[in-house]
Amino acid sequence: MKKELITISIFVFLMSFTVKSEEITNGFLFPEFQKGNVYFKNHKVVGSLLNYETVTKEMLFKQNDQVLALGLTQTIDSVVIANRVFINYEKCEFFEKIAVGNGNIYIQYISTLLPDGKQAGFGGYSQVSNVKSLGRMSTTDGGETHQLGELSSNERFKAKTHTSFWIKSEGKLIIISSQKQVLKAFSNNKQKIQSYFIDHKINFESLEDVTSLLSFCFSIHN
Repeated sequence: MKKELITISIFVFLMSFTVKSEEITNGFLFPEFQKGNVYFKNHKVVGSLLNYETVTKEMLFKQNDQVLALGLTQTIDSVVIANRVFINYEKCEFFEKIAVGNGNIYIQYISTLLPDGKQAGFGGYSQVSNVKSLGRMSTTDGGETHQLGELSSNERFKAKTHTSFWIKSEGKLIIISSQKQVLKAFSNNKQKIQSYFIDHKINFESLEDVTSLLSFCFSIHN
């Protein structure tokens, strides 16, 4: 019964949330800025319209019709956008955190610019050397100073976005992109996991495959 509930939960999750390993985007995770909250480590919560930009790996928000980049990310516990949870990784980017069975998967989004970028005219784009230039400003609230970067223009661009999958092992995030990495992360259950690999062909660029694999690993993890 427990396995059936886990299988149903994964199916519902995958139906409502689709991640392609590589796709062409405009560099933003969401098509529009979405309502969300920034949760700080000092327990302060700030609501705003938010989006994540995957080229420069910055969490953006709108303030008085300006688009700003949230700085001092080491003070942030998590960011929730449209009910999706993001955590800061090594003070420089955000991973999406998704609960799977008895554990969590962390999705990393990395984008690289394609040759076309800034809009040149109706229906066209011209190449850009800089996606955006950042001006710096600060705001002090409750004794803490948060650095904000203002976007310079209405620049638009096309980007190739790649996703990779991570898990937390012994308190550290490790990437999961091969059988060897999975077996190392779950070393206490190598035999069972090796049997799983024999019965299942895993594409480590598929969210569905990785989710099913890790759900099994988490369920047997001691």
